[in-house]
Amino acid sequence: MNENATPANNETLPRQGHYPVLDALRFILAFWVVVGHFEMPPLFGFPHGGTGLLYWLRRGWDTAVFGTPAVIVFFVISGFCIHLPFRGNARIDVARYYLRRYTRILIPVAAALFVYRFVGQRLVLWGEHSILWESPLWSLACEEIYYAMYPLLRWVRNIAGWKLLLPASFAISVPIAATHLHAANWHAFGPFGTAMLLLPVWLLGCLLAEQAESLAPGKLRVSIWFWRVAIWLASWITEMMHFKMGIFSTQTMVWFGVLAYFWVRQEIAYGKTSSPNRYLVAAGAWSYSLYLVHAPGGAMFGWLGLPSLGGVTEWFLVMALCLAFAYVFYVLVERPSHKLARKISVKGSRGATLAGKDTETILPEIIPRSKGVAGS
Repeated sequence: MNENATPANNETLPRQGHYPVLDALRFILAFWVVVGHFEMPPLFGFPHGGTGLLYWLRRGWDTAVFGTPAVIVFFVISGFCIHLPFRGNARIDVARYYLRRYTRILIPVAAALFVYRFVGQRLVLWGEHSILWESPLWSLACEEIYYAMYPLLRWVRNIAGWKLLLPASFAISVPIAATHLHAANWHAFGPFGTAMLLLPVWLLGCLLAEQAESLAPGKLRVSIWFWRVAIWLASWITEMMHFKMGIFSTQTMVWFGVLAYFWVRQEIAYGKTSSPNRYLVAAGAWSYSLYLVHAPGGAMFGWLGLPSLGGVTEWFLVMALCLAFAYVFYVLVERPSHKLARKISVKGSRGATLAGKDTETILPEIIPRSKGVAGS
């Protein structure tokens, strides 16, 4: 990220209600998931067989990226983005909220399923080999549950405050995780169980949305890099726990999510004085598409029938195809679905005049105020 920019010479520093650093993070996280699926570039050869220092160097390099923690950070950012326009106690247009949210999310999902089927993947919806568990859709199933619950969660937050809602979410999460201590994946919990297990992480993103404007700007580069190294190290530790110690991600990710909340908090504070790279910010617009269809994009390499070009060269070609395919998917599917969602209004809604804005409608307050935004 570009840390030399100042408010006077850079146009991507945050304006009120807009945090470009989150756009950049979305792309970085999506690409992190891609690399986690296709493994690191084989700079030291492939880590199969052999002995000695080079072998262990190759094995260590191959563990540098673990995709699951990146998805958990996505949950923090998701909660932030959903709650940001709905801070406070103003009544929301619930019907329009649901219509816009599901238009934006489900149209790309339906198109992605078509792509999966086109490249030969079986579309089993339920059971051991459900597409929900053997594709990126496992996290989207959780997201859909959070979107559905959000109006109720927001109402509880406004009535009872975070001091009740957050502990209650952990009180639900921990016993659910304990029901399957040795589950190596989320399948044992099912979509609703997984969503409830990870609910505290999503709610921490909502909490962060209320804190963002009041965060003191971060100025020290060494401080933000400390956090970046710390979150990577935590990711690596959870990977070793998962694959080497039998302490699986299903037990560690909710706690990793707490650390992710503090990291994203620091990134937002630092982004108030030092803007992220503008190309990463722009790429954040199609990070959802990259997350959805990177696997079919990478599969295109096999269709080209190219002669062997060497492991490193082929890795970069696969990455380029993933990015290119995702961008085309964004242009053809995701971006039109966003435009359609922005046009949705509910007949009789007093917030319909905001239909052209890329925010959710917040209707004038017509219910009594209980706690302030920063309260509790």
